[in-house]
Amino acid sequence: MARYAPDFEDQLIDAQDAFVWETPEHERHDRGSKWYVVMGAVALLFVAYAIWTTNYLFALIVLLLAITIILIGNEKPRKILVQVGHHGLVLDGHFISYEDLEHFAIIYQPPMIKTLYLYPKNSVLPRYRIYLGDQDPVSVRDHLRRYVAENLEMRDEHASDIIGRLLRL
Repeated sequence: MARYAPDFEDQLIDAQDAFVWETPEHERHDRGSKWYVVMGAVALLFVAYAIWTTNYLFALIVLLLAITIILIGNEKPRKILVQVGHHGLVLDGHFISYEDLEHFAIIYQPPMIKTLYLYPKNSVLPRYRIYLGDQDPVSVRDHLRRYVAENLEMRDEHASDIIGRLLRL
């Protein structure tokens, strides 16, 4: 990862202004009472199976996962500022140089999906998933192609994103 002096990095962050928008940190799904009843029943079935097979650790993990999904899933996602410029991207105040990115892909299937995926060169780091909001995906794509390779083989969202949306996680 490229490291810069703090003052220089602040100047780089301020200079990234080709595209600027706010986007939610993650997708929030509306969950009705039916969703809670069904997921609660599934969780109870897993806990009952775990107790029946005397796998108490699995039962504990299922309960902790259910509590975590309820607590985190009900929080309103905070807005993050996205800035795309000529030297890199700024996500919520953190500068990412184009040198640190392997490739990018834009999945555009209106009206539901309008997402930018960024893949870092460091395989330990997770991919970045950025909602484009009202940004023109063609303009963002044309800009990014000048600096980073585009993954043209990616035509759909990742399976984890699709499953998360279907299960409203």
